[in-house]
Amino acid sequence: MKAGEKFFLLTPKGMEELRGRTPKLDAAARSILSLIDQGTTVAESILQRSKFTRDQVIEGLRVLLSSGFISTSTSDTPVQPAPEPTPSVADSVSERLRLKPGISPSQARFALSNFCLDQFGTNGQDLADAVGFCTDVDSLQMALDNIRTELKKLFPERRAALVACVREINETDF
Repeated sequence: MKAGEKFFLLTPKGMEELRGRTPKLDAAARSILSLIDQGTTVAESILQRSKFTRDQVIEGLRVLLSSGFISTSTSDTPVQPAPEPTPSVADSVSERLRLKPGISPSQARFALSNFCLDQFGTNGQDLADAVGFCTDVDSLQMALDNIRTELKKLFPERRAALVACVREINETDF
C-alpha cells in the first residue's frame, strides 16, 4: 500500500453481518465484506479478487460504505519492503486464523479436538475439552485463538498443520 492510499476497514456492523446467521446483504456485498475481512482492503485488489463484475463490486462498495458496514482510512506511512526472502506457508498466513461464518460447527469441533490431541498429546486434553463445549462459530473462533496461542508458545514449527486444519474446516462453509 502506498502512502496516502485509501483502504477499507470493517466496522463492528460489518463484522456482525459476516458472523450473523441471517444475512441482510446480497451475495456480492457479503463477498466484498469477506475479502476485506481476509485482508484485501484496497479497491483495486478487491476488484481483481472478486468473482463479481466491476460494476457489481463498485455498487457493493457504495452500499457498504453508505450503510456503515465498512469505512475508509488513508495510509500515512509508506510501506517498507519486506527484508526477508520467501516466507514459509506458516508465516504467510494472518496471525489470527479465521473460521468462515457458515462452517459446520460439529465438523469443526471434531477436527479441532483431533488436532489438539494429535499435536499436544495428553496435554491437549484441556484444549480439546474446551472445543467440545463450543456450540457456534464465534465460540469455536475463540477456542481456535487459544489453540493458536498455545501452539505458538510450545510448537511454533507446527503452525502449518493448524493452517491446514483450519483450511479443511473452512471447506465445509456453505
